[in-house]
Amino acid sequence: MIQLHGIKTGKQTENFRLVECILSSLKKNKTRLENNDVLAISSKFVALAEGRIVKLSGIKAGRKAKEISRKLGMKPEMAQLVLDEAEKIFSGVENFLLAIKDGMIAPNAGIDRSNIYPGYAILYPENSFKAAENIRKEIRRKTGKNIGVVITDSRLMPTRIGTTGIAIAVSGLEPVQNCIGKKDLFGNILKYTKRALADDMASAAQMLMGETNEAVPIVLLRAKDPPWKYTNRKIKKTEMAIDWRKDIYICGLQSTDI
Repeated sequence: MIQLHGIKTGKQTENFRLVECILSSLKKNKTRLENNDVLAISSKFVALAEGRIVKLSGIKAGRKAKEISRKLGMKPEMAQLVLDEAEKIFSGVENFLLAIKDGMIAPNAGIDRSNIYPGYAILYPENSFKAAENIRKEIRRKTGKNIGVVITDSRLMPTRIGTTGIAIAVSGLEPVQNCIGKKDLFGNILKYTKRALADDMASAAQMLMGETNEAVPIVLLRAKDPPWKYTNRKIKKTEMAIDWRKDIYICGLQSTDI
């Protein structure tokens, strides 16, 4: 059985000491860390601690951003931010550009304007995997506990209404379980199946984090016999994401062969 504990924090709006805030919030919520716990932490919370906040009026929009603004009704400054942050932009709908950021499909390159001062936007953490690794190591140094860390975000799934969770970075646990070569209930050999366990944990945590004024940017996951495996090796983003040119949704939508 997996237990989830939402950890409330005070409202944070600018740079702060992230690990100190995590540990003090655990204490205030009367929750003690144990070995093999996993902390799911909102990417926005991590980004706020890093000061990854941008005042839109300070952004100078270029010609391309202004063109996007006219077509999609976006603020030109927001369009410019997305152009600056995205690794690839496909197309868009009203107020949104579909982009690749950190190897993932992310509307507006993960840039968010909710739960921040009007006129400001929050970017993704500078280096999410490095942040996850640093959080895990500092918590181990301060508490002596070996834990896993999952930095999460909310995401839209194609054709589905509403947001779910996604892991944008991981440290201390294996994010994907390879089931290729194993048998199913009927003895069939699995040829393609891999389980995105870190994304599963992010989705579970998202139920407690919410999207409005819950003030629960941290969720503790605890299991007596967890389905995930712990590790001390550094996890790379290429272990959790594939090249968009090989993605079934993108390739399927672009293909005209059938």
